[in-house]
Amino acid sequence: MAGQFSQTTRSLASDTARYAFMAWAASGVLLVAWAVWFLFGAVTVYEVSKQARLEVRQAAHPAAALIAGKVVTTTLAIGKEVQAGDLLVELDASSERYRLREEEVRLQSLPREIASLRREMEARERLKVEDLQSARAAADAVRFRNEEAEAAAEFARETERRYAKLSATGGVSTVDSMRAATEAQKLVAVRNALASDLQKAEVDAKARAHQHDAQIETVARTIVGLERDQLTAQATVERLKVDIERYVIRATISGRIGEAAPLNPGSYVEEGQRLASIVPAGDLIVMADFSPSLTLGRVQPGQKGRLRLDGFPWAQFGSVPATVSRVASEIRDNFVRVEFTLDAVPASGIVMQHGLPGAIEVTVEEVAPVALVLRAAGVLLSAPTRATASSGATR
Repeated sequence: MAGQFSQTTRSLASDTARYAFMAWAASGVLLVAWAVWFLFGAVTVYEVSKQARLEVRQAAHPAAALIAGKVVTTTLAIGKEVQAGDLLVELDASSERYRLREEEVRLQSLPREIASLRREMEARERLKVEDLQSARAAADAVRFRNEEAEAAAEFARETERRYAKLSATGGVSTVDSMRAATEAQKLVAVRNALASDLQKAEVDAKARAHQHDAQIETVARTIVGLERDQLTAQATVERLKVDIERYVIRATISGRIGEAAPLNPGSYVEEGQRLASIVPAGDLIVMADFSPSLTLGRVQPGQKGRLRLDGFPWAQFGSVPATVSRVASEIRDNFVRVEFTLDAVPASGIVMQHGLPGAIEVTVEEVAPVALVLRAAGVLLSAPTRATASSGATR
């Protein structure tokens, strides 16, 4: 029996605890090394956005219709270079152009009408002066005749008094005395009539002066009305020009047409309809949308990132290095907008062009693995609490 199990006996004799000790020692070393790495090692943490795209630094400008209308002419063509102010689309504005022409013709005639009325007012002013001078001369003539009649009447009264004395003493006949009295009354009557004529001439002169003033005031009021109409016509012309310009869609910036609506003469566009998009020339940047809970407070300017374009597989073309330049502080559409600058132009055949989509990852921090485990545990433990709070708020 001993001979049959000789090999087994020798194996058991040679089997010692040395190999087991070495295996346990190696396992312990590995465990200690793993524990040191787990507690004091560093793991790079990335935040990834799959909604990244290349854009020019200056945002693309849309060209939209400010008013509804029918297309008359269009020069839209994708890829066409345009300058600021170039005509893109013109809509039908025939009615406004006719109204503009009417107002321009009216505006051209108003200065001539105003000039004619000013000449009429000047003529009326001269006529007023001449009429007043004529009335003054006529009044002076009546006044002189009145003075003459006054002198004659005074002489007649004096003669009448002498004749009356002489008649009383018998120096003259009664008939002569009566004739002298009658002559005196006649001259007094003439004097009174001339005084009335003088008063009438003065009243007529004032009335004619007031009449001239009223006519001049009427002309002046008409001139003021025409001047007001002229200002209104000028404002109307400017407003119509602005209205007509709304029917013309022009390029707001210089650049290349990146997108254009299919339009032909006769097509109808709605108010506010986007007709084209102009991409300005300039440096390319990366715009990406990140989750707010993973971005705010963690993604900061200066952090490094790598862009992988969807149209250029990174395994073949590689990735594009970038740096965070700006981070939005407000949430829009449940995302936070982050802007990157490209560190270098890739030399792997990637065609950098506005609008290329892709994904970008940002180096956020380097932490120990234990911190990541504790962070994940905290998220798991807080999930039931948030769910309970949410259900309580719903009830």
